[in-house]
Amino acid sequence: MTITQKFQDLLALIMVMRFLSYPIKKRMPVYGKANVDMEIIPVKSLDKGDSCNVFKVNIENHFGTHVDCPAHFFKKGLRVSDYPAETWFFQSPFVLHLELRENQLVMPEDLSNNIPVGIDLLLIKSGFYRFRGSKKYSNYNPGFAEETGKWLRATYPSVRAIGFDFISLSSYQNREEGRKAHYAFLDPNVVNTPILIIEDMDLSGDLSGLSSVWILPLRIDRLDSSPCTVVGEFEQ
Repeated sequence: MTITQKFQDLLALIMVMRFLSYPIKKRMPVYGKANVDMEIIPVKSLDKGDSCNVFKVNIENHFGTHVDCPAHFFKKGLRVSDYPAETWFFQSPFVLHLELRENQLVMPEDLSNNIPVGIDLLLIKSGFYRFRGSKKYSNYNPGFAEETGKWLRATYPSVRAIGFDFISLSSYQNREEGRKAHYAFLDPNVVNTPILIIEDMDLSGDLSGLSSVWILPLRIDRLDSSPCTVVGEFEQ
């Protein structure tokens, strides 16, 4: 066994990979609706005598765990396929445990003094994932205030993305404030770079030891945003 192989074996013993995103299923919650059915159309089927299985899938690009990019709200904002590969790798994630009530807006004071300097990904574990699939999750979710996006960009310029365990950055019962919050996080024309938004993440597990995160969106040309698979690497 070579030194390289020994090192790789040792690394495998102390590092664990885990999904931080939900699988895309036929029925899933979306913003404002507890459950929506995805259209899955068989094109070829082994059961019908075809040589293979092929399906056509009709899905909105803000379905399930997904990333909002600036083009979601800005005509000249970057789309999901515009970003280079290194954009989606985060080496300094930080998990903030912040218990949130329904309809609550996250304010700057909820985050201040709780975030270390130099992080590149902020994950909010609110516990709201417990209501996923219910009307409460989709229609009475917590969200962010506009001033929180402005404050975070100005105070923590190293933060390139934010993710959380509820359906949207926008509280459904505070939709106008939610639109303003999206502008604050994604506006390409103000101080520092836009903060990408990862909505509807699976943060239900133990997140202690999280050391790096891959966010892997579907790179479909011309789309503003996209469903994504999120993988976390944990130190044991």
